[in-house]
Amino acid sequence: MIRFKDVSKTYTGKEGPVKAIKDVNLTVSDGKIYGIVGYSGAGKSTLIRMING
Repeated sequence: MIRFKDVSKTYTGKEGPVKAIKDVNLTVSDGKIYGIVGYSGAGKSTLIRMING
């Protein structure tokens, strides 16, 4: 099982902090498959990297 509770990720940008992920709650049960969709820059890749550790 994968479980995230109130997870956030902030990067330091040229013009100050950039919140890539903010207060995400996610539970994926064993054996389940999900897709992640969203606009460009929405934080999809950041979320996947956080899941992968």
